[in-house]
Amino acid sequence: MRSVTLAAVAAALLVVGCGPEVVGPRNSEIARLRLASASPDAGTLDLVVNGKTVAQAVGSTASAPAVMEPGPATGEVRSSGSATVLAAVPLALAAGKSYTVLVAGPREALTAMVSVDTGSGLPPVPPQGPPGQPVDSGTAPPPLTDAVRFRIVHAAPHAPPLDPYLLPAGAPLDTLPTLQPFAYGSLALTADLIRAPGHYVVKFTEAGTTHVALQSDDIDAAAGELLTLVLGENADQSLRVDVVQGSP
Repeated sequence: MRSVTLAAVAAALLVVGCGPEVVGPRNSEIARLRLASASPDAGTLDLVVNGKTVAQAVGSTASAPAVMEPGPATGEVRSSGSATVLAAVPLALAAGKSYTVLVAGPREALTAMVSVDTGSGLPPVPPQGPPGQPVDSGTAPPPLTDAVRFRIVHAAPHAPPLDPYLLPAGAPLDTLPTLQPFAYGSLALTADLIRAPGHYVVKFTEAGTTHVALQSDDIDAAAGELLTLVLGENADQSLRVDVVQGSP
């Protein structure tokens, strides 16, 4: 009897061991979502999607991406730890895509917009041509860690027409703006701007001219960083530039 029982147990273990491997959802089957804030006075924020908190206590650094079920949803930006909704945004999350909900502006007039992170999860490609030139980060990139990703976002609804220039600190204006067109709500969706680590500034000129209306402070960009440069507004509608740090 004892030998029969051991054989049965061994057979059961063999069946279990040969069963299908349990794996989680593939990247192509899920969506990812993060929260970033460039508000001057909103404090730390939470992102709640369909009643579930997916990002907490987000300040000037973007949250880590949360894994989401694809499909339509509603995102609510709330003061951290409270039920106070400061902004809401509809979401249409597609499988295999990564998104950022960016909030900007003063707390009493907070705006929220959604970008598709075309560069997220992909290492940048090496520059093709002179150093410092933008490269399309959406093409089959080999591993490369010594680069910085930039995104430039227009979140100032009352701003006059402006052109953005991302430049090494101390360099003159380029012949053409870094992004065109550049209007409220526009995001760098086609590709991140790939640069070597170093010190940069973003300058905003009056559209079609070389007259600089606003520029950022020195931006110390380190290898592997994702920096979102946000043209935003203060409570009095004066313009400001904020830098939101994150990781690709």
